[in-house]
Amino acid sequence: MKRMAQKLKQLSRRPEARHAGILTSGSIAAQVVLLATTPWLSRLFGPDSFGQFSLMLSISTIGGAVGGLCYEVAVILPRSRRMALSLYRLAFFLSLVVPCLVTGLLALVQHLFPGILGRTLTADFYLYCLAGTALTTQINVLCYGHSRAAQYGPISVNKVTQTLLPAAAQIGLAYLGMAADGLMLGRVLGLLGSEVWLSRKLPKPYRLRDMAQARLAPMIAAGKTYQDFLLQVPRQFLVRGATMLPAALLLGSYGPTVAGLYFFAQRLIERPGMLLGDSLTRVPMKQFAVRVHDRKLLTRAALLYTLAVGAPVILGVLLLALVAHPLFHFVFGARWEPAASYSVVLAGWAAIRLASLPMATLITVLRIQKISFWVDALFFARVMVIPVMAAHHFSALAAVAAFCGLSVIYHLIIVAIGFFAALRYDRALTPATFVRTGESYG
Repeated sequence: MKRMAQKLKQLSRRPEARHAGILTSGSIAAQVVLLATTPWLSRLFGPDSFGQFSLMLSISTIGGAVGGLCYEVAVILPRSRRMALSLYRLAFFLSLVVPCLVTGLLALVQHLFPGILGRTLTADFYLYCLAGTALTTQINVLCYGHSRAAQYGPISVNKVTQTLLPAAAQIGLAYLGMAADGLMLGRVLGLLGSEVWLSRKLPKPYRLRDMAQARLAPMIAAGKTYQDFLLQVPRQFLVRGATMLPAALLLGSYGPTVAGLYFFAQRLIERPGMLLGDSLTRVPMKQFAVRVHDRKLLTRAALLYTLAVGAPVILGVLLLALVAHPLFHFVFGARWEPAASYSVVLAGWAAIRLASLPMATLITVLRIQKISFWVDALFFARVMVIPVMAAHHFSALAAVAAFCGLSVIYHLIIVAIGFFAALRYDRALTPATFVRTGESYG
């Protein structure tokens, strides 16, 4: 135990721990902004409006995760500065094309299965989805450009602006008389403002105005070199879809009020989890990539990250379970108190997911996406438990609890894949390697 404490202390003194601290501070500030603005929004918009907004946000979040075909994730891996820049420019170029395909796919699904979402989508809704998907993708790409340059301060501030600016725009539009459209348009305007700020802080070769110098041939070459990252596209689609689609399925199965209550709880639980998860993915991934390049052991470092993350988030879930109902009633009003039950269930799932993130990054670093893809594909079907249970007249809360239980099993399997992959990597290193890098084996 004492040795483990010493290892944690050593870990806290490393540069990557400082970087994680910068990103985490941004996540905490974003959470404060979220908690400050949500009571205001809850009195301006009802559950029905949030239910409709949840569909737009689900589509733009899923599309934004794959809008750069995941080449932006590879930006921080190559040693070559030129290769990293080509990947960055390729991902940004794709962010102008792929969102159009995502929106077109949504229109096709709505045309073929008009009853699946329980409503007809308007032309304005498609425009909001297109803009939200493109902006989400571009912000992801810009953040990876900052990560490549180890500029974590702008990324940290971006977490705050992505929460503050949309909320401010939504509140302003509510006072202008807009309902669900105000939530959707406010989201788009807030993301646009966040991207403008983030683009001002980019290092020279990654600035948007430098895109005019981009040539097609290097981007194609970079794409071919890292084409295994295309496997991340269906994986991200499956992972993000399993996270965001429940709100849309609740909308079609139980109606906008239930979808709004679920989404409201998800906004308070999942959104901070996504912000914190970004720092718990980005920094370990870069650190593990450096360790692989230097031929250093991985398993112990990954376990330390997992331990450091898991303890506080699990304690947070226990605290939330004790105060959820009176807190929701007091802060958000009586009409939002039913969302407290959803928040407790979602928090349990979020705690396991966050604790699994450091180990899950090994899948990307060790480039074993093919293995995890089949697990993602299998467990993606867990979202269908919601309409199935609705058809058998189970309550919405029971359907959500069943979905979250299956999700916990999924994350534990992903952790096992990353753990055993790290063990195989460590065993492949020769004793001479450990002596050369100054590490001991065992």
